[in-house]
Amino acid sequence: MMQPIRLSTRNPGTTDQEVRAIVTSMYRDFDFRDYEAVLGSTVRLFEGKMAGFAGCDTGYHDLSHTLSSLLATARLLHGVHISRQPISERIIHLCLIAALFHDTGYIRRLGENKGTGAQFTRTHVQRSVDLLKADGACRQWPQDDIQAMASMIRCTDPASAPEAIYFESEEDRLGGHILATADLLAQMADDTYLEKLPMLYAEFAEAGIAEFESEYDLFSQTMDFCQHMRRKMQGRLSNVMACMGDHFRQRHGVARDLYSEAVDRNMNYLTLILQDYGEDYRRGLRRNLDRKPMPVLVAA
Repeated sequence: MMQPIRLSTRNPGTTDQEVRAIVTSMYRDFDFRDYEAVLGSTVRLFEGKMAGFAGCDTGYHDLSHTLSSLLATARLLHGVHISRQPISERIIHLCLIAALFHDTGYIRRLGENKGTGAQFTRTHVQRSVDLLKADGACRQWPQDDIQAMASMIRCTDPASAPEAIYFESEEDRLGGHILATADLLAQMADDTYLEKLPMLYAEFAEAGIAEFESEYDLFSQTMDFCQHMRRKMQGRLSNVMACMGDHFRQRHGVARDLYSEAVDRNMNYLTLILQDYGEDYRRGLRRNLDRKPMPVLVAA
């Protein structure tokens, strides 16, 4: 008998259900009230139902990515908790909320009428932090918690130097490394990661980021990017990714790191496409972006 395990998700309800199950396996009486409120407001924000905001119009950094990052964050928190060191309820609380806020900077405010949210690619991290701080003040969260979450979000900038980001405590820093790792894994393990790269290139182009000469240039450099990010996760982000397999072992009875396996599948697929099609690589992209994300099937 096979059990389906989703790495990518679009459904807030099923994502929330799994996040709660993971967290309550660590702390049975965990207080989900703030998390629940922020999850609801984040969904409304991305769907264009939040007063003062235009809704999400970026194809790569969309609600699905935020939900997938949230799920990966919960899984990684659990993996670290059971295999490396206990994670406090406070850090779990902060990491989940930071995961929900981490890409909100792509959402246009009303009055920002030109272009899409992709224009904020360079500044989206600070915009996300600004929104977190404004919302946190309205909710009267402790200032230390707001600062910790702001630093966690800054860790998700791929160009960031994690060691240079200020944290009050080493546990807060570990939370930042968990969030940044989960963000990367959620992207690179997505079963439509390669099909989404043209949308990522479009976001870069609108933001005026000239690092890639063409869509194909980005596509052909993706292997190097993923290898670089893997080294960053294993080193500067405390190698918390090594704990993901422990989550799946205890939660699903599967002694495998399904995220790393999915990344490897994507990279193998990328290699084959480049070998077979070269600059005509789009001919090899056959996964439909409109279908539901495919689960990984593992033996129950």
